[in-house]
Amino acid sequence: MKMTALHAPKEEPSSAVTAAPVESGQVRELADVMELLRDVNDSNEAVEDQYSRVRQAGDAARRSDEAASRAAERAAATRVAHRTIQAERPERRASRPRQVLLALVMVALDGIACYFAAQALGGTQSATLVWTGLFLAVLGGGEMALDVCRDRSPRLWRPLGVVLGAFVAVLGVLRFWFLATVGTGALVPALAGAALFTAATAGFLFLGYRALRAAETTQAWKARRRERAAVRAAESAREAARRDMSERDRLTDAYIGQQIRPRLLRALPASQQVPAETAIRALLSGGS
Repeated sequence: MKMTALHAPKEEPSSAVTAAPVESGQVRELADVMELLRDVNDSNEAVEDQYSRVRQAGDAARRSDEAASRAAERAAATRVAHRTIQAERPERRASRPRQVLLALVMVALDGIACYFAAQALGGTQSATLVWTGLFLAVLGGGEMALDVCRDRSPRLWRPLGVVLGAFVAVLGVLRFWFLATVGTGALVPALAGAALFTAATAGFLFLGYRALRAAETTQAWKARRRERAAVRAAESAREAARRDMSERDRLTDAYIGQQIRPRLLRALPASQQVPAETAIRALLSGGS
């Protein structure tokens, strides 16, 4: 259906608008929209300032939306990278920092047993504490070395395990010596106590090693950190875009409701008002 140009009443010449032909409910002539906006903005300086704020809010919302889209693409890329690296070691998915901390706790639980072994060497209290620290360092380093060798040097893993087991046995002998000396020569209680502490040392060592084996690799941990950082950045960017869009819509609704819609009601038939308002809203939002 062909529409003819309609004008506002004569008492308000500034509200004049030319009705453009409508196809599929859309206004095709941008010139008509721009003419209406010029007439409205020329009517009052405050209205022109309001229009400027609306356009600025639209530009800010568009830039925020583009930034959010780029951040989402980066997050998706880091997610793919993390999953690719993780797929190389699917059995190792536990958080590396948590598992390393758990392994250190297991080593720390051997502190009392190592202290008893260090006391068998005699010396001052300070020397005993130093020996205790050295024993714990060897146990902790042995756990980490076993974990590394299991992946990188399988041939060294078994010899290293034998050496570490021998070290645990030596600690057991030292504890037996200390307990036998303290217990005035009672061998059976000393042997039982030394065996109990040795079993505890070996058990905690094994648990610490298993904790490290369940931990994600260093590369997977770094990739997961990058993914989480990218996801947080994407969420922040999207939230900023939502705020900017909300502000844009608020200003646009105020401008259209106060300045545009009353003129459209007087200047256009009902069938053209919605397409015209849609076109104006798209223009104010930064569209073409």
